[in-house]
Amino acid sequence: MTPPTSVQRSFQLWIAAVVVGVLGSVFSLATSATVPNGYLAAGGIVGVIIGLLFLAALVYLALRMRGGDHWARVALTVLGGVSAVFTVVGVLLTAGLGVSPGGVSTIVSLVQAALIVAAIIFSFQAPANLYFR
Repeated sequence: MTPPTSVQRSFQLWIAAVVVGVLGSVFSLATSATVPNGYLAAGGIVGVIIGLLFLAALVYLALRMRGGDHWARVALTVLGGVSAVFTVVGVLLTAGLGVSPGGVSTIVSLVQAALIVAAIIFSFQAPANLYFR
């Protein structure tokens, strides 16, 4: 069965969120602080690797969701919802504490969170609900 438009849109938004996340990781690596010998700080690299693994998991789940697996839609909702909430809370906390992670980094994070929220909304529209039954 072909997925309805709402599921296709959700899938596209998940992929867009992943692309934004990858671009954010590349930007983060390119602008991260270096230690005196010129190598990137190990913590930054580990963070980027964990982030990329998370993004790979989102791609896998999005593919499964598009294929009609209800459990993948639920997993995406939980992981994406937690990610979006932590992103927004993190931005608000850093702004409230007067810490500036950088304008580009903040914008990338908020765009990614918005894409995730939109993807979740599309995955629960009426045609999508029928598709997953």
